[in-house]
Amino acid sequence: MPENTFKFWSLKEKNSVRYLSFEKWKGIKVYYSTRIGGVSKPPFDSLNLYLGRGDKTENVKTNRKRLFEALGIKERDVVFTRQIHSDIVNVVKNRKELLVGDAMITKRKGVFLGVFTADCTAVFLHSSEFPVIGVIHAGRKGGEKNITGKVVDKICKTYDLEPDKIEALFGPCIGPTHYEVGRDFENRFSREFLIKKEKRLYLDMWKMLKKQLNDKGIKRVFVPEICSFKRSDLFFSYRKSGAKVGENLGIIGMEM
Repeated sequence: MPENTFKFWSLKEKNSVRYLSFEKWKGIKVYYSTRIGGVSKPPFDSLNLYLGRGDKTENVKTNRKRLFEALGIKERDVVFTRQIHSDIVNVVKNRKELLVGDAMITKRKGVFLGVFTADCTAVFLHSSEFPVIGVIHAGRKGGEKNITGKVVDKICKTYDLEPDKIEALFGPCIGPTHYEVGRDFENRFSREFLIKKEKRLYLDMWKMLKKQLNDKGIKRVFVPEICSFKRSDLFFSYRKSGAKVGENLGIIGMEM
């Protein structure tokens, strides 16, 4: 597979801004930003979209403006939440809510849900049976708390849906060959998600999150296996760059 060709996602560019687009869900817009096309200086170079790691506010605002113009989305239509590595699931009813937690679901058309990541997994959810979408910020802590499973439960209960009517998609995140963890993880995670190699231990987030979704009855899970650590030329990676790093933005929304 060519270096800039990915499973399920298409790499696109507009006005020098590069981003991924997923186009398998009819009437649903799903995007994931790269780090290409912004104005931020190293180590936030260049399309950092997150406020809070040390980048200049004016740079982030300019970067967001560039991305949203490239996507044809108004920033005021995007709902964000203060992410705290929790298992809190929010039901979004309007654009002006001040939310805390790491997952959102909605049935509102024209409302986009945004999630910031820099190695953690952005999980996008959609059901064609009933117009509903969701997004999850799933890192190691969220995976340990089974946030993905709790989101599926919330969707099914809130909208009276069967889980086999829901599909899921992963954004770029750290892959199993680069996510080294400590020995204490052997007591906290199933062995099937851990890889031992040359006296080192690695956590397979792709496998763990997919199984959590499957266990809840979601049969179709798109796992592109794009490693943010390996492809730090395109995506921000906390593990690769350290705390002084930008963040990518994943967005999902239903067309009006």
